[in-house]
Amino acid sequence: MRAERVAAGRPLAIAASLDLAADARSAGRARTFLAQFCASAGLAGEIRRTASLLVSELVTNAIVHGRSLDAEITAGALRVAVTDDSPAPLPEVDLQPRTSAEGGRGLLIVSLLAARWGVLPAGAGKTVWFELDV
Repeated sequence: MRAERVAAGRPLAIAASLDLAADARSAGRARTFLAQFCASAGLAGEIRRTASLLVSELVTNAIVHGRSLDAEITAGALRVAVTDDSPAPLPEVDLQPRTSAEGGRGLLIVSLLAARWGVLPAGAGKTVWFELDV
């Protein structure tokens, strides 16, 4: 984990990054990383729990092609971004996932719980991010 305080034309922020291995243990590592990051910044338990759930959803989708998790706290928001190297199309929210489907609910959960979220192209892959107001 790399942590730093940054100020890039905005209020001082606390930022940290974690490289993700493409294996099933990355989701657990991401949850632990984010919980420690939030605790070190003094964020309340509800924010930590919600952030942990959302990062689990994003990392679980990205670990096959996973590369990095970035977290940043600025005045008013926790921003978490997960980047992968998958050339798959940008994901979209499935508003009515089939009850028999094993997946397809992650971005729906993110869209319901996050204050803001989005998907951006990143190199050969994409970055999925969310923000929680703090």
